[in-house]
Amino acid sequence: MISFSLIDLIAVGAILVFGISAFLFSRSGNDLAPSNPKAMLATREDANIGPPRRKLAVCVGDSITRGAASVDYVTALASRLPEWEFSNAGVNAELAYNLAERVGDIVALKPEAVTILIGTNDVLATFGFRSALGYMAAKRLPERPSMLFYRENLTAIVRTLKRETDARIALFSIPPIGEDPGHYAYLRTEDYSRIVLEISRQEGISYLPLHERLCAYIESMPPFDRERQLRFKDFGWAQLRAGRMQRYLGKSLDEISAANHFHILVDGVHLNSHGAAIAAELAGEFLRGY
Repeated sequence: MISFSLIDLIAVGAILVFGISAFLFSRSGNDLAPSNPKAMLATREDANIGPPRRKLAVCVGDSITRGAASVDYVTALASRLPEWEFSNAGVNAELAYNLAERVGDIVALKPEAVTILIGTNDVLATFGFRSALGYMAAKRLPERPSMLFYRENLTAIVRTLKRETDARIALFSIPPIGEDPGHYAYLRTEDYSRIVLEISRQEGISYLPLHERLCAYIESMPPFDRERQLRFKDFGWAQLRAGRMQRYLGKSLDEISAANHFHILVDGVHLNSHGAAIAAELAGEFLRGY
């Protein structure tokens, strides 16, 4: 007869709750962008036939880059820089470990530039036992997420791109989670952004201070009533609710952001138009210097 301890039941319950949430979120707009690396590579097989192609920039990341649950900064960037071609390599719910596993798709494109915005899910995965187990199960992680695990994987991504491409590389710092400067989630994104800065200096690549710009914007604005603003404990379900509001009620991400009383976030994690514009501006400055 198989017996289960209380710890076993808690662990299984944590994995099931998180796994269902992650699955539903991954299915809500997570079909890859039309310009994803595999699709773009297929269209470029005959690149030597016909007119010379434009310079290629690959924007790499998670759902914030994918631009379905978050306002699409990659499309905004493409409209600002018509002389560049863009591949959107954002995948919902990914951690740096998952990105390191698929970096070969980016290498295969032989891009002139790569921007990397990854780490929000690495941070979210550190918020308690249930979150850690859920991410480990849903994303098949080999160990519990930590700052060291994030640093190792982000460094590996950068070194692979440096070794196997001639691309200029830029790392975005991580957007804040929530808009309360005193909350531990907001503060932890500062810690992870510091890792991004250290890696960019260590590897001699560009650093795009998205975290700093977004936080400065938030802290320059009149604060919303904290009692009305969406609370951290509700961010996960708010992401699923935002997808339903888009599909069934026709609400824009900016309308959802306003309903949640945020300045630059939609659901506590993803960017509205103000946040996406700042990301596009930073990436544009980087690419114009090419």
